[in-house]
Amino acid sequence: MSLKGEYEQEIPIFSAKKLMGKHLYDYARKDLKVKKIRNKIIIYDIKFLSFKNDEINLKIKCSSGTYIRSIAYDIGKRLNCGAVLSKLIRLKINNFNLKNAITTDELTNIVESSKLKKNKFLIPIENLAKRKKTIYVYKKYIKILNQNSPLYSYMININKTKNKDIFENEVLIIKNYNCKQYFIHKSLISFNTLNVFQNNQKLTRYIFKN
Repeated sequence: MSLKGEYEQEIPIFSAKKLMGKHLYDYARKDLKVKKIRNKIIIYDIKFLSFKNDEINLKIKCSSGTYIRSIAYDIGKRLNCGAVLSKLIRLKINNFNLKNAITTDELTNIVESSKLKKNKFLIPIENLAKRKKTIYVYKKYIKILNQNSPLYSYMININKTKNKDIFENEVLIIKNYNCKQYFIHKSLISFNTLNVFQNNQKLTRYIFKN
């Protein structure tokens, strides 16, 4: 049994994924039935660490937008015994590692000691731009993006932007092809840069500009 690779994962009904402008958990709380939503994800690696008292401990390296509790469900389904997620620890996301994290109490002490700007634990937001997927837009939309506008599908310069699969909550770089200025955005939905519908749906939300 292998879960490695790319596959369509079913999104849990109790999740923040949106359908027709509403979060799935909004429908679930009202006990409303909605169509099942699947998201393309990638499991780069999955390692078995231990098995004790009917609990399996796994280490998973996956793409953004992956629901680990859905992986637990899929494993239980394949084993014909059922499974739920009882504990989850995120060890790393991109360049940010749990080993380099500090507690909220430690952060409070840093702020109170006036050593905020010099502290090594605070990472500049510009670092989010490193090794991120880049989406190129037409020059005429730069003025709009400068006003912290989200990205819309009609802004994408498909001649300069390669065919890319974007996952929900993925951090992206938005820029014009011949411009050094860039904008850091976070995707609101999963989409493909070539196949996204040409409408007024918001694809991302603004985070930061250089």
